[in-house]
Amino acid sequence: MLKKGYKIIPMIYDKVFKGVLTSKDARGYLINLISNITGIERKKLINHLVFKNNEQQVTGVSEKKKITDMVVEIKDNIINLEMNKEYYEGLMDRNNEYISKIRESIILEGESYSDVPKIIQINFDNFNYYSPDKRVVIKFEMRDENGLKEGVGTESYHVILPNAKEKYYNEGSKDELVRELVIMMAEKNEELEKLIKDNMELRKVGEKIVEISNDERLQGWYDEEEHQRKVRNSLVEGAIKKGWNKGKADGLKEGIKEGIKKGIEEGIKKGTLKKQKEIAKNLLKEGIDIKIISSSTGLSIDEIKKL
Repeated sequence: MLKKGYKIIPMIYDKVFKGVLTSKDARGYLINLISNITGIERKKLINHLVFKNNEQQVTGVSEKKKITDMVVEIKDNIINLEMNKEYYEGLMDRNNEYISKIRESIILEGESYSDVPKIIQINFDNFNYYSPDKRVVIKFEMRDENGLKEGVGTESYHVILPNAKEKYYNEGSKDELVRELVIMMAEKNEELEKLIKDNMELRKVGEKIVEISNDERLQGWYDEEEHQRKVRNSLVEGAIKKGWNKGKADGLKEGIKEGIKKGIEEGIKKGTLKKQKEIAKNLLKEGIDIKIISSSTGLSIDEIKKL
């Protein structure tokens, strides 16, 4: 039970994400996630899944032992799981570099190149970098222009959490994976209760989220994180308005268009893509052309019209 006055801290926060997925109680949930995303058989995961880094096997976020990178091993596969709460410039490059570092360290430890296992990275994105693509899971691997796969054992998945939420609440999706992903974004106790109803594995996840959320020190950290998020959002909107006013003051049509676009783009770089819709709403109120809003935020014109 959540303590009075406490808030649910969702799994989009790295400490909660790792605290849940490294717990023994949520092992079935972790296995289901990996299987539903990658297609690896559940039986294989049940029998062979181990944490690559022993420091990850902790029971809670408040323990002294640091929860480091989330890496698991299943026989001939090494899987890295990453929660990307916000988009920032260079995020994708950072994730790709991390895959390379994992591979490099394994090659150095091994006896031959043929012994190197497949490296799989699963990114849980709390934004849609690939908008307007509505897929929940997007898979990347190295292929040539004709679709021929290169013999490098590396795969990368981007799991788009906002798309899962859209399918669950607006399209009524009953897909198992969609429900497993939506629980990561639950911010209210009532929402959490509905998601875990009639599902034993998700109930264990919900209980773990509540347990972590009841940590007094983590609540203080969460409040500070939320404060900083609001500050960043204010910077985004301020940068946008500054660009609009500058363009307007120039008095030229092209100057207005470029000033607005530059302000929007700079604002988004300093903030987060998950604020796209809120930013678009504010720009609509300012009377900014819908085509400019679309090209600068990445939202389609139809999406903006629905706001």
